[in-house]
Amino acid sequence: MEEQVNIINSPEGGRKLEICFIIFGIGSLLGWNAILSDISFFMNYQSKYDPSITFPFFNYALNILFQLLLIWKKQIISYKTELMIGIIGSIISLVILPLIVIFFEKDSLIGFIITGGIILILGLVDAFCSSGFFGLTSFFPKKMIICFSTGQGISGILMNIISYIVISCFNTGDNDKNEKLGAIIFFSISGFILLITLFTLLLAYKTEYFECYLGKAFDFNKIDIIETQLDKLKITADSNNDEIIKEETEIKDKKEQITFGQLFKMLYEIDLLSCYLYIITFALFPSVAISQRLFKTGKYRQITIITINNIFGTFGRYIISCFKFTKNSAYIIICGRSILVLTFILNFYFDIKFGMNPNLSSVFLIINVILLATTNGIGTTLCLSLAPTMVENDMKGRAGSSVSFFNILGIFLGTIFAFMTKYIINQIGEYVEE
Repeated sequence: MEEQVNIINSPEGGRKLEICFIIFGIGSLLGWNAILSDISFFMNYQSKYDPSITFPFFNYALNILFQLLLIWKKQIISYKTELMIGIIGSIISLVILPLIVIFFEKDSLIGFIITGGIILILGLVDAFCSSGFFGLTSFFPKKMIICFSTGQGISGILMNIISYIVISCFNTGDNDKNEKLGAIIFFSISGFILLITLFTLLLAYKTEYFECYLGKAFDFNKIDIIETQLDKLKITADSNNDEIIKEETEIKDKKEQITFGQLFKMLYEIDLLSCYLYIITFALFPSVAISQRLFKTGKYRQITIITINNIFGTFGRYIISCFKFTKNSAYIIICGRSILVLTFILNFYFDIKFGMNPNLSSVFLIINVILLATTNGIGTTLCLSLAPTMVENDMKGRAGSSVSFFNILGIFLGTIFAFMTKYIINQIGEYVEE
């Protein structure tokens, strides 16, 4: 479908707006990426409850429910308000989280329950961020969508870099003390980055570029925008009020008439592909991936595996701008990566069962992670880019939110499958020991 904007030709986004969308991408996934990048901290204090599996489950339990509510009916609040709630809530949750973990003894059940509760809340406010940013971005040209998706990949890399720096700065000889100080500083920095995202969002809303593309999304007062544009053309707005009000009413009525079921009928292929994409990813990552050997990386092993994943995930999100991908490409890439479930488990099996050369098994692990991450990045951007083209312009926001919901649904189902894949490799380990 052709891109339709307000009655004045849309202004150029420019490099500054591209940077804004990259920052939006960073902020949209920063909450979970922060937890994932410092998963060793939680493993150290709550290893009895295996945070690599339980935390993803907690994070997306309420997230999936709330995202469904956000797209079930017409948009109740503006994307701006939705995102402000999500970002501020994420900042508070991330700052509190390490303090709660540190307050209780290791493997404390009460501490784990409270920590899980905070992660549940973080998942809830992340629903605002994810649904809001996906919906917001869908109103803009493909170039901005790619910038946003690339920013999501950069989000993980940025958290990994900060984690490396924090780990290297604290080497007192007391592992517990290092973990405590490192976690407090790391999550404080994460909150600060989200604060930058919030200020960037508020500044972006003041630009003519945002006003032009979001007038139809009712994030701005549509009548005021059109009056301003008419003034530029030296046309009196009073004579056009009736027509403007009529147009606004028709758009509102149209949005109310589209149910979630009807939206799904328009997007079911993309939605289901998006869901399956993340089922495979989270069935294997992080739990199965970080359970395998990686050369002699020691305490850096987990964060290194996660960093490799994030780097190539970002590469996959960006590479879509260099090639022309279609819906058929999405089917091939997303369904074809199912083989990785087998290759990840077989690599672990051969390593444990036959004492494979650790360097060789590490190489195979890296190849698996690269393939998993790259195809995940390509699939994510591809689904987000295709969905808005399959609906009318006024439904682009809901199309983006729909993809966001099915991403989260896939992640949630993937975390459930992760219990099974982790059980399989645990059984392999026990079998070999016997």
